[in-house]
Amino acid sequence: MLTAKSCFAQGTAPVIAGAPSQPTTVVVGRTDLSGGAGHLLAATSITPHPDRDLVLVRLSTAINDVTPVGLATTAPAAGETLTVTGYGRTSTQWVPDRLHQASFAIQDVAATSINLVGASTGATICKGDAGGPVLRDNAGVPELVAINSTSWQKGCLGEIETRDGATANRVDDLSAWIGEQTADVQIFGVLADGRLTYAAIESASGDLRATRESTTSLGFAPRAMATLNENTVLVTSTAGTMHRVDITGLAPLTFTVTPLFGGWSTIDRMTYDGYGSLYGIVSSTNLLRRYTLTAHKPDAAAFTRYTDIGTGFGLKAITSPGPGRILGNVTDGRLRSYKINGNGTEAWSAGTLATTGWADPTQLLSPGGGIYYARGATGRLDRYRDLNPYDGSGSDIQSFAADPVSTTGWNQVMLSVRPWTGLVSVFGTRTDGRLSYTAFDPVTGVKRISTVSAQTLGFTPKAMATLNSDTVLVTTTGGDLYRVDITSFQPLRYTRTEQRLSGGWTHDRLVYDGHGSLFGQAGSSMLRYTVTKPKPADSSTDLTNRTVIGASGWTLQTLTTTGKGHLLTTVSDGRLRAYTVDTASSWTAANLALTGWNGFTSLVSPGGGLYYRRDTNGVLTGYLDTSPFDGSGTDLAAYLPTGTTSDGWDPILSALPYDSWPDNTRR
Repeated sequence: MLTAKSCFAQGTAPVIAGAPSQPTTVVVGRTDLSGGAGHLLAATSITPHPDRDLVLVRLSTAINDVTPVGLATTAPAAGETLTVTGYGRTSTQWVPDRLHQASFAIQDVAATSINLVGASTGATICKGDAGGPVLRDNAGVPELVAINSTSWQKGCLGEIETRDGATANRVDDLSAWIGEQTADVQIFGVLADGRLTYAAIESASGDLRATRESTTSLGFAPRAMATLNENTVLVTSTAGTMHRVDITGLAPLTFTVTPLFGGWSTIDRMTYDGYGSLYGIVSSTNLLRRYTLTAHKPDAAAFTRYTDIGTGFGLKAITSPGPGRILGNVTDGRLRSYKINGNGTEAWSAGTLATTGWADPTQLLSPGGGIYYARGATGRLDRYRDLNPYDGSGSDIQSFAADPVSTTGWNQVMLSVRPWTGLVSVFGTRTDGRLSYTAFDPVTGVKRISTVSAQTLGFTPKAMATLNSDTVLVTTTGGDLYRVDITSFQPLRYTRTEQRLSGGWTHDRLVYDGHGSLFGQAGSSMLRYTVTKPKPADSSTDLTNRTVIGASGWTLQTLTTTGKGHLLTTVSDGRLRAYTVDTASSWTAANLALTGWNGFTSLVSPGGGLYYRRDTNGVLTGYLDTSPFDGSGTDLAAYLPTGTTSDGWDPILSALPYDSWPDNTRR
């Protein structure tokens, strides 16, 4: 979405790229603000234009049912009549709730702006109209010429100004800038002379939208780098100092460098997964080390803890294709995929995606979503798409060998891609049958989306399990199982199967592990089902292999899953229990805590060692287990970045597993 940069200004502070400084909501497709049509969406990130009062706003959810207005293809001309729309003050209303419009004539045209004056008596632009569109009618098709910026406000309610006119910022010449900013892959690099580089790529087509080189160097010899977000890169020096590089501009490419702390001389490969985990490999031993970050612009204190995962990571290049995952190539030509859990038992697992053909790449890059890039020794950048990056198989990797991003020119000594970061997504149900959805940042805990449906399920819910980003299973108090398909997040809308999928689902709790296993607690029994489709339609074929894991001893207060075949529970005596389920009657259990975990109504985990518990007051509190499968709670600690602890959470909650695929919440 394109609007005015001044809408996001806080005092005299400059508007910077990244998350808005204040929580911001965007209304789309609604001409009457008192109604419920259209979408109410959170602004997740902004990209200000360097020299115009314009900003691009990324929304929390893609919109497919509102037709966007295209950019004007010809420049505005003096004397031309345009239409200006907005929700700002009028001559008679302070805060109108309906969209209004008027005709304005262009007085004069400058290189970046136009001056407007009302084309009819009473036409004026007032407070609240900034950021609104200035439109041209091109043979019945509206096109965007400019964005409202400032006005003298003559004739506006409460104003005595006699000067007339307004200024709007042109957009007709910004197609290249918008194309660059909306490219969904951003790659930073370092040249041999220490200068920084930047490139923007459109993942769907592989088009290279922009390239930049800084005029200044980092000021030190780089050894490894990892990109955290659109304006933050971590770079280590050969002397062993970790530096935070803050990107201050892209055109031209400018930055500042902040030394953080030393001790990094042994790590020569780094990558970041976008969910708080920074990975580094020690050159001499091929030891993989994981650091947990608690800020998007970390200082030394934000590197709260690290875990040595293990040795055996003799990889030529590494990247992270998703939360807790690493992709790497080996000099013998193999392409390897790793799932990182922690240390000790089940510290990590690995699969070979290809046995040959991957010896040449000197850099691997993945923003997520199954998108891979490989930089070869000659400076060629190839692109690939893995249709399911979490299945451990390379049979579905598509190669675009005939259509690389570039055949030459990628000669940086190191490269790093901005990861597509996701959120912790939690669905909930209320006693009145309404559904809720909350998404928050796994690093900071800040809520990005919090919404409740207007519609109801049509029954009293008892248990629920989230299969993927748009599919939830919900049972009724009468034992019926329904599938709920999410069609919109803001506002939260859904459809549910008209007929129940099955009866007899008297489970007190349901959870899904993201790997095909649905677990259900019924009384003191635990059962497991195999989910064979992303959207089960027939329980007899799509929810199969009903297995009784245990017929007794499973009396629990809460239940969640932390990974493939792993359950986490609380019991009434205050214990926190972890279970590893292999086959029927084959499971092990360990106490992570002996006291302090009673009195909670819900426990959820997306994976990655993040646990969230809800108390009877509706307060959600976060915890981090750095090695969730080691059977020990000694590394479990409260994880309370700003915003994690909050109230108002529903009694029945279910988290989207990080390992679920597809997941359209990641961008």
